[in-house]
Amino acid sequence: MLRDLVVENLGVIERADLELSEGSSALTGETGAGKTLLVSAMGLLMGDRADRSLIRQGARAARVEARFELPEGHAALGFLREQDLVDPSEREVVISRSIAEGGGKVRVNGRLASVGVLVEVAPALVEIAGQHEHQRLGSRRQQLAVLDAFAGARAVELAHRVADAVRIAAQARAEAEVLESGERERAREMDSLRREITEIEAAGIQPGESETLRAEAARLEHAAAIGEAISAARSSLEAEGGAVDQIRAATHLLDKVTDRDPGLAPLLTRLSSSILELEDVAQELGARHPSTEPGVLEETRRRLSELTGLHRKFGEDDAAVMAYVAAARETVDRLENAALDIERTRRAAEEREAEAMSLAQELSRLRSEASARLEAEVGSILDTLAMGSTTMEVGIEPRPLYEGGLESVELRAGTPGQDPRPISKVASGGELSRIALALRLASGASTSFPSTMIFDEVDAGVGGEAARSVGRALADLSRRTGMQVLVVTHLPQVAAFADSHHRVRKSVEAGATTARVDRVVGEERVAELSRMLAGLPGSERAREHAQELLEMASSP
Repeated sequence: MLRDLVVENLGVIERADLELSEGSSALTGETGAGKTLLVSAMGLLMGDRADRSLIRQGARAARVEARFELPEGHAALGFLREQDLVDPSEREVVISRSIAEGGGKVRVNGRLASVGVLVEVAPALVEIAGQHEHQRLGSRRQQLAVLDAFAGARAVELAHRVADAVRIAAQARAEAEVLESGERERAREMDSLRREITEIEAAGIQPGESETLRAEAARLEHAAAIGEAISAARSSLEAEGGAVDQIRAATHLLDKVTDRDPGLAPLLTRLSSSILELEDVAQELGARHPSTEPGVLEETRRRLSELTGLHRKFGEDDAAVMAYVAAARETVDRLENAALDIERTRRAAEEREAEAMSLAQELSRLRSEASARLEAEVGSILDTLAMGSTTMEVGIEPRPLYEGGLESVELRAGTPGQDPRPISKVASGGELSRIALALRLASGASTSFPSTMIFDEVDAGVGGEAARSVGRALADLSRRTGMQVLVVTHLPQVAAFADSHHRVRKSVEAGATTARVDRVVGEERVAELSRMLAGLPGSERAREHAQELLEMASSP
């Protein structure tokens, strides 16, 4: 809901502060006083092109600022939070826009933003009815929302569910296409990885095997010298008169005298043990004797070369190669699962499309049933708004399933002797405003509509009883739907029905024309209505007529 509007240095307006409340508000004033400028100010906040000629003469810049209070869950809050322009806890949105010779700036809650942000968020905040680009009823999408709102809560629910299902299905389709586009590359990657895994597994590499092979190759390369040393060492140990024989002789000598010197017994035991140790060493030396056959060394070198080749391709050592093959197996598993993901994604898209189709078919039935009733209801309302010769036609055109369902809707208005035309083509701004009013009254409250609606020129070409009907209809729109309504009017019959009344007054000060906006209540409101009735705010008869209008407007 729009709470405050501040306008500075825009046209004849030096500064205007407009504080708005719930319900309906009327904005009145003499011709040229600046009423339309306030509508233009709102247009700037909705993303209209900034015309520097609007800057007040003598001023360096113009500024427009509006404060909105929005309920949690409002579409505008969601969008602005996504843009990081409104904090999660905030429900108040302040939009300001400046126009200057050197450019202008847009801010949302004090943070710089683009005009594109205003264009995106505007439809959720405000609609301006009249010959204005923010006349949203000119869009097919909005006309569809009007029909759904008229068709009832079930239709509105179905419309949201169809849109969600179609969007999710489209996202799933797009995801599947991305996955499928990489299918050939994935197949090539899997083939390559499988060949590498086969190569590494066929090698049967063992942890630390390369180090062992390098040591063995070095030993085999010096087999002759090693063999000679081993043979000589064994001979020194095992030959007649060698170390083993000499130690045996020593133990024999000591054994003869141990009974005379018991302290020799531990030494005798140690010598006996050393004989066993030396015999074991001699045997192991025999087992360590390297082969001098050329084939053994060649096989060792071949295996070491095979492992070195794996190191060059897959890792610096045996452990790195084994880590590579483990990672390759995981990658192959993931790529194989990607094929399953494609199938799951395709299936999800098909399921969502089937759901959307079923919901859309039910929605189509509700729309078809409601279309004739909407035509009759709007026609009846238009009759009270001095447009009795205007007929409303709801054109439904079948189309393939999309976010809006299985059809598009075009609202057309016709007059005697003229074929119905799209309502966006209706020439008169007053007619556009009254058609918008009739459609909003017929369709009632809906979250698809903005919370604030501004009517410009709604009273153009009407007067008398029709003007009173327009005023009552505007008040009814606010009361029935909870929508905040602001009407710019020059008719007292319309202004009298508003819950609050604001007057734009123009004056000349120091040779410059200025305008200000004041809220009028009590006698001031009676005086303003008197001025609108007869141009004589002090006329007692006009005041009586104004008072009568207010009493009539306040009666049920």
